[in-house]
Amino acid sequence: MKSLGTFLKPAIIAAGCLVLLGASLPALAGSDEDARKHFQAGESYFNTSDYDGALREFQMAYKLSKRPLILLNVANVYERMGKLQDAIDYLKKYLAEDPNTKDRPTIELRLQNLYKRVEEQNKNPDAGVVAPAPSETAPPPPIASVPPTASVQPVVSSQPAVVGPPNRTPAYISWGVGGAAVIGAVITGVIAKGKYDDADSGCHKTAQGCSDSDISPIKNMALVSTILTGVAVVGAGVGTYLFFSAKPQATETATGYVPRVSGGVAPGGGGVSAVWRF
Repeated sequence: MKSLGTFLKPAIIAAGCLVLLGASLPALAGSDEDARKHFQAGESYFNTSDYDGALREFQMAYKLSKRPLILLNVANVYERMGKLQDAIDYLKKYLAEDPNTKDRPTIELRLQNLYKRVEEQNKNPDAGVVAPAPSETAPPPPIASVPPTASVQPVVSSQPAVVGPPNRTPAYISWGVGGAAVIGAVITGVIAKGKYDDADSGCHKTAQGCSDSDISPIKNMALVSTILTGVAVVGAGVGTYLFFSAKPQATETATGYVPRVSGGVAPGGGGVSAVWRF
């Protein structure tokens, strides 16, 4: 007859898998919190026109969280820095990572405008050079301008996209099912072992040996334990996949998560940009 290890080994393996997954959760949560801190630092740099700092922090936030909407912030920084081709590259990367975004028409229109600006720059490479100051005898003509940080209302009437936390509820549910299956696998394994011990000390020592009615319950419990172990392993695997593949709820709306829209006019031209909140 089979030994104790035969009955309990599958359940022990499944339990070990879930323990390892549980131990990794604090590290994953820490990465998300670090991403939030980098994002907030990037926003502070952006608001003070420190675009090098903003770029560094936004890129680190994206590296840690992999949230596609952060790519829009990176594109905004590059556009403010005058690096239009880099802005184009990040807008295209955003569309590639979130092809079903509701903002696709707006992003595509923005790309068209950036392409035109790049083409104009290539035709007139000296267009951005500041002209010499006029003679003191002739006062300079007034230039209407709006401070770069002046707030304006977005034209779009619909609610802005939300960069909310990823919806990991399905992952937690899957892990919960896996954990329950582990408990069931251990219990049925222990029951099978108890029946095994009874048979080993009883019918197994008789001349006739154990009948099918004696062995059948042991096999049934062992089979149930094995099935539950499989469910536990699948639950752990599916939960892990759902956890890492969860995307931000970018298509939803919520109070407090709004893009900060700003516009301005400068000698090189005007522009409007939006910084999405984390």
